[in-house]
Amino acid sequence: MLFLLVVFSSSCNRLSSAGKSLERALSHQIEHATELTDKVVACLEEESFEKLYNITSQEKSVLFYVFGNRRMVYWSQSWLSGQQVMLYNYDDWYYQHFDNAHCLCRWTHAGAYNILTVIPLKYDYAYENSQLHNSFVAPFRLSERYDISHNRQEGYPLFSLDGNYLFSLINSDDTGTSSKDNTSLAESFSYRRLSQHGGKPSKSYGNLWGSKVIIIVFVVLCVLLVGAGIYGLIRYRGLRNMRLRTKMLYVFIALQLLSFGYIFIISINYVRRHYEDRQQQELKAKTKYIQKFLQDTYYWNVALSSRNSSSLNTDLRDLSFTYETDIHVYDLNGDMLGTSSPALFDSGLHGRHISPKVMFANDPNIMQYEQIGDLRYLCAYTEFYNGNYVQIGYISVPLFISSAEVEDELNDYLTKLLPLYLVVMVLTVLIVYFMARGMTRPLDKLADMMRHFSINKRNNYLEYNNEDEIGELVARYNQMARKMEVAADRLARSEREGAWRTMARQIAHEINNPLTPMKLTIQQMQRTRGTEKFDEYFARSTRMLIEQIDNMARIASSFSSFAKMPDVVVGEVDVASKLFSVISLFRNNQNAVPVRYVGPEEGVVVVTDGEQISFVFNNLIKNALQAVEDVENGDIIVMLKQNKSQDDDSEWVEISVSDNGHGIDPAVREKIFMPNFTTKSNGMGLGLAISKNIVEGSGGSISFETSEKGTTFYVRLRKS
Repeated sequence: MLFLLVVFSSSCNRLSSAGKSLERALSHQIEHATELTDKVVACLEEESFEKLYNITSQEKSVLFYVFGNRRMVYWSQSWLSGQQVMLYNYDDWYYQHFDNAHCLCRWTHAGAYNILTVIPLKYDYAYENSQLHNSFVAPFRLSERYDISHNRQEGYPLFSLDGNYLFSLINSDDTGTSSKDNTSLAESFSYRRLSQHGGKPSKSYGNLWGSKVIIIVFVVLCVLLVGAGIYGLIRYRGLRNMRLRTKMLYVFIALQLLSFGYIFIISINYVRRHYEDRQQQELKAKTKYIQKFLQDTYYWNVALSSRNSSSLNTDLRDLSFTYETDIHVYDLNGDMLGTSSPALFDSGLHGRHISPKVMFANDPNIMQYEQIGDLRYLCAYTEFYNGNYVQIGYISVPLFISSAEVEDELNDYLTKLLPLYLVVMVLTVLIVYFMARGMTRPLDKLADMMRHFSINKRNNYLEYNNEDEIGELVARYNQMARKMEVAADRLARSEREGAWRTMARQIAHEINNPLTPMKLTIQQMQRTRGTEKFDEYFARSTRMLIEQIDNMARIASSFSSFAKMPDVVVGEVDVASKLFSVISLFRNNQNAVPVRYVGPEEGVVVVTDGEQISFVFNNLIKNALQAVEDVENGDIIVMLKQNKSQDDDSEWVEISVSDNGHGIDPAVREKIFMPNFTTKSNGMGLGLAISKNIVEGSGGSISFETSEKGTTFYVRLRKS
């Protein structure tokens, strides 16, 4: 019992909420209808039915019916069906149930005319099916679980602004569709889908697996292309940062998808419009045949009325089976006289008045779409002439354009069009990809050659046989490479000549310095020969002469080593293995200075001269050991790191040799790599000059950082 009370309370709350919502919407709709009624009154006072039609024809949620001289002289819509309306109190809203709708009505007086303003609340067809739904009209939008009753004792009552009872909102009893016989309606041509049982849907070609598979494949391919495009734009942060090949591919595919989409939409619209145009032409032809037949049949009639057209329904029924279409006939006042589908009007699915556009827009020969429930159909109107071509009525010929038949046409078209689209799309993507790849390959080679460009290399040229823009760019590059080679040769020759001159002056100076004291010593020996001091002076002089001769021999040996340095021959070298071998030799130095190593012992391949790179490491570590000779707790650290250049994404290996000596004097730092410069008392100062030549000849660089706390030399070599 408690459960039933909870359910009942919840149902009442929902009904009250829906009633209040309907009350608010109804208030706005009444206000809107009142404003429109004032405009209608103004038109009638001016006797301007054309203006009246322009105001009310586009209004769907408020209907107007104008009466004069005891008959209806104007109506804004023709779908409302009902019995004879009775004149009620003026300016008071009241509830009225028509055959196919619940409505609110109000009478208004305008001179010789009486205006009935109707606000449809809820459709109320005799039965419901897939085409007919007894739902609330658009402005109210309540659920179909609610219904309208004129019993004040039940549901949620609604009142007018004056406090008059209008109707009650109740919960629907959900009795289902009516059991009314719809056989006659089912036998019609245009309204068959309105019948309770309806006709069998036509077999749509779109349900065939072949068409579905093609459409799915096409859609999936388009989605993948669009998804790849979005991913690329996010990854490269826009189209501007993409590689040229990818950019060309994106642009071509985007243009292709846009063109295909445009053609596809145009094609679909064309097929649909072509089908509808064909149906309209057929309907127009049928209308002319029917008009001619009825003209011959009622040749002598001067007017149409229920008295002289009693057999009209029978004639229209036979004629409808001949032309396979429904036919309606209206008199000159717009009232229906005969139809081939009387069940449509007897069941209250449609009103018995002609479309107001035919009557009040002065255009009796029109073709327009009309609607009953969810059924949308095409309807053609024309004049009904007698034998003397005097108009005695109107003819209406409706035609239901089957959406299933339109789908058949579209699916048949798509099964022919989409495979072609798929083939063209795939071929276009492949062709554009290979074309872009072929066009950008020389550019990639050019970029790679410029990235690895070295003055000492002799294979800096590209081959490209086409005479296009890329060919011109390659030609300019090759021309630049030739000029660089010539300039490099000249520069190298000039540098060599200058180096030899400098070296010759240095050697001459170094050799000339000990010659004078040696000469004087020998002359003194000659003067003291035969004296008592000769033996003592001879022993001292010969020792000094031997030292000077050894010094000159060392100078000659260093000069010979520098002169015999071979050209740098680059190749792939495991620099980690070379470096670790050199470090192993220096760890057992005479001063027991620790030489620590941080990095891999092998497996790091660079481009350099495998024979001469060891000299570089030997020289740097030897210099580091000499720098810490007079330093307490001397320490040397050698590190090997791999990193990537920020300019061109190339990979490099950096070897650093650090000591904790006193550093290099700022006054001599700029001369540290000069061939004839040294900070030591012995040596020629050629070690760092030779090392720089080897490293730069390999396409690398050598540099240093120094301070009072020590010095670090950096050697950068390009990875293979």
